[in-house]
Amino acid sequence: MSLYLRFFAAIDKLPSLNTPVLATALGREWSQFLQRGWVTDEGHLTHVMAPFLDSECEVEIEADPDAGCYRYRSPLNGRTVVQPLSEIALCGIQIEPWLADLALLIDIEDRRRASRPCRTPNHLWHLGDLRVAGTHDFAPVFVGRAWAHAPADDTSSVLADSVWPRSGVVLQACRTHSVLPRDHVIRALDEFVRVDGGQDVFDASAFDRVLHGYVTPSGAPEPVEFFQGNRLKLPHFPESRELSAERAKIVKQMWSADGKAAPEVSWVEVNRIANTGYQSFDDAFGSKAEREDVIDLVKRGKYRIRRNP
Repeated sequence: MSLYLRFFAAIDKLPSLNTPVLATALGREWSQFLQRGWVTDEGHLTHVMAPFLDSECEVEIEADPDAGCYRYRSPLNGRTVVQPLSEIALCGIQIEPWLADLALLIDIEDRRRASRPCRTPNHLWHLGDLRVAGTHDFAPVFVGRAWAHAPADDTSSVLADSVWPRSGVVLQACRTHSVLPRDHVIRALDEFVRVDGGQDVFDASAFDRVLHGYVTPSGAPEPVEFFQGNRLKLPHFPESRELSAERAKIVKQMWSADGKAAPEVSWVEVNRIANTGYQSFDDAFGSKAEREDVIDLVKRGKYRIRRNP
């Protein structure tokens, strides 16, 4: 497995990136992380827990770096116990060098790399904007960590910001199922990063298929409107968007055959088939404003997708 993936998986489990952690918590590759500058040497523990009767007690240790070990006197019998120093080595997490290396692996252009990566401390970073192949468009690429424990209001506020040129991708250690503002999507980093011939490689083609689900020839404009997979383009959209799976299910029930007017339907009618778990169109799209960008209220209780008749 790629070192990028192993590092991401290790830090995804940590409660915080701000305090030193035991090197053993990072797995067997921690020394390689150290060589790459993704972690720093923060010394070692000065005390450990030692067996005592039916429990444990804290004892002070004596470190011997030259011998690569530490010693302490057993509280049970007074004998000297010798253990590898690596077992109590401490590391500091250096997320920004890893982010910079990841941006380089993904091939985000220098001028498009984020000057201020951290957007929600410990949880959300902006790598930069990646060119969508065959277009002049750029899509934001984010990294999300420990998403289940991230402050949802903070991350949603960041992702909803109009500063982003279009919908983008949040890379996580494991893909989670969350509906994000502005139709950003979540993908697992291991869907795109692998080891090939002993080298870390990034599958740019697979990533581009996520960014640009409806492929048009270089320089050719997208159709005025289309719905393909999770990709939606409406007449008033400057470009197509990648919808979340739940929103795509809703649009699928409201889409009509080309040349026919889109039907006027109620939430109950749509959700009876889509079965999204949401309570309304506004709930599914995150807000009234976001819903109105895709679906119009045409009369009491009846809605229509904003496509040409």
